[in-house]
Amino acid sequence: MDLTEILWWSAGMFLLGILAGAAGMYRGQRKERSRELKKISNTVQRMTSGKELPDFSDCEETMDSKIRHQLLRLQEILVSQKQDAQKERKELQELISEIAHQMRTPLTNLKNYLDFLSEEIEKKGTEPELSYLKAIQSSEEKIYFLTEHFIRISRLEHGLIQIRKEERDLLKTLRNALGQILDQAEKKEIRFEFELPEKMHVMHDANWLGEAIFNLLDNAVKYSPQNGKIKISLQENEMFTTFSIRDYGIGIEPEEKNLIFQRFYRGKRVTDEEGFGIGLYLARKILFLHEGLLTVKRCEPGVEMKLSLPRQ
Repeated sequence: MDLTEILWWSAGMFLLGILAGAAGMYRGQRKERSRELKKISNTVQRMTSGKELPDFSDCEETMDSKIRHQLLRLQEILVSQKQDAQKERKELQELISEIAHQMRTPLTNLKNYLDFLSEEIEKKGTEPELSYLKAIQSSEEKIYFLTEHFIRISRLEHGLIQIRKEERDLLKTLRNALGQILDQAEKKEIRFEFELPEKMHVMHDANWLGEAIFNLLDNAVKYSPQNGKIKISLQENEMFTTFSIRDYGIGIEPEEKNLIFQRFYRGKRVTDEEGFGIGLYLARKILFLHEGLLTVKRCEPGVEMKLSLPRQ
């Protein structure tokens, strides 16, 4: 082997050594990057599951350490913002509750004075005076209704009201709720169709569940057209007794299935119908305290509200 061949052979071996070293370094870096990405993935998974992230050592200078430090800081910011939002929400609820309680006595006095005034105006008043009086009474009734519902919601949210469940006939609770809505339904000439057994005994608090049923019936009548109909049915399976109210009214948009249960939310299709957006919120709270469910199904036209109580 002459000198030229030796030089070429040496250069080739040197090049092979460089390539082998580079390949080894690449494999090592790839494994290291894979480990770092796995650590980052585990950190993100822990963060998204709501678990607290451990404090990482300040000595580490790797990429995954820097990213995990940033995620830790991000989690601290998000937790702080969540706590602030919860505090503000609680303070707002307490403020609304306090205002509602403070308004109760003045509203009662206002109602009494309006009743006295009504007696005088009906005897001696003119048509315009009667019209003005009715407008004032209507406004007072709306404020009183809203105030009472704020107080109910506040008591439920703060656990000040206990649900006292007893085995009662659910149909009797339904009839009591229907009795409160019949005048409103008759004015719109709405007919009811029933699919009900003769009796259905279920563990429930008749007063509170009756209020939830009334709220559902009130919405069904309110958002039904003139000469509309409402179907009411009661069914059982192994787990639940389910009470359904199906109307053929204005219905809701697809994205509103969960929004309608939020406090003060009013559907996009609501136009002239009066309301405050608290009936469904209160109804779902009551069902939750009964360990039950309140769900909605879009039917086009209308909706079907399903109230499910656990069988015991």
